[in-house]
Amino acid sequence: MSLSEETKQKCLEMLLEMRGELVDKAKANRQSNSGRDHLGDLCDWAVSNMEVEYVYMIGERLRQSLYLINQALDAIENGDYGICAECGEPINEKRLLLMPFALLCVRCQSEIERQARMRGRLAA
Repeated sequence: MSLSEETKQKCLEMLLEMRGELVDKAKANRQSNSGRDHLGDLCDWAVSNMEVEYVYMIGERLRQSLYLINQALDAIENGDYGICAECGEPINEKRLLLMPFALLCVRCQSEIERQARMRGRLAA
């Protein structure tokens, strides 16, 4: 079952809007970390370092989200959008309308998450 052009267009619009919002958030995140100095006592320095780590963590999440969105936009351009990158089966339209950056079908995403949980248990 092929993805309808209407759904593909709606997902394209959502992805472009999401990308614009992420770029704005990334700029704001970068600005919130610029111009900080580490003057003050040890407590001020520790709090400042925690803030830097927090900003970095947010930046990494933004970069990861932006990467997924760009992958989805590339897939639209290449004609591969809506096809699971793991098994090659179509991704459900409802899933794409909820998460237009989804690159995997529910079954493959669930399996990857299950394996990650198992690795986490084994590593602990």
